[in-house]
Amino acid sequence: MNYTILVNKKNLLSEDYEPENLVEIHEPMGAKLDKTYVNRLNANAYNAFKEMQRDALRKGYEIFIDSSYRTYAYQEKVFADVALKKGLEHAQKFVAPAGGSEHQTGLAFDVIFRRNGKMIEEQKEDDAEIRWLFANAHKYGFILRFPKGKEYITGFNFEPWHFRYVGQKVAEEIFVAGITLEEYCQSHSL
Repeated sequence: MNYTILVNKKNLLSEDYEPENLVEIHEPMGAKLDKTYVNRLNANAYNAFKEMQRDALRKGYEIFIDSSYRTYAYQEKVFADVALKKGLEHAQKFVAPAGGSEHQTGLAFDVIFRRNGKMIEEQKEDDAEIRWLFANAHKYGFILRFPKGKEYITGFNFEPWHFRYVGQKVAEEIFVAGITLEEYCQSHSL
């Protein structure tokens, strides 16, 4: 599997793209548009997440995968729902179009966490859990996919909750260089 596959508003996946090796995961989740939503992630990415989750718990942080794999059709629904509620311009700015969502790769996920027994669904960059992830996710093969100040490169606003599995070697390189996946792919001609 190509863990560095670049997906964004300019690099779209086809409607029939199906990721390999998805496993069903059972994590506490926030509210979902579709009540039949099943959380799934690439098995290698999930194994790495479980290791990261265990280490975070040792530090007192309860992190979970809130949203992972989404089909092309599901992303169409997400986009349409946001466009209906907040307008098309808002949806185009803040939501990936179908085919342009990394969630379709089975390698990306949004986090949610529990603090004092309560699920925290709105993550902020100054949350202790998020700061821990910023500093440590690369050790497990994950990158913060849409970092602050890089919106002009990624085409997406800063999302402190959205992480992407790229493997440890690549994640370390991206973290140390302070670059995005777009910049990594460009420098490696991927």
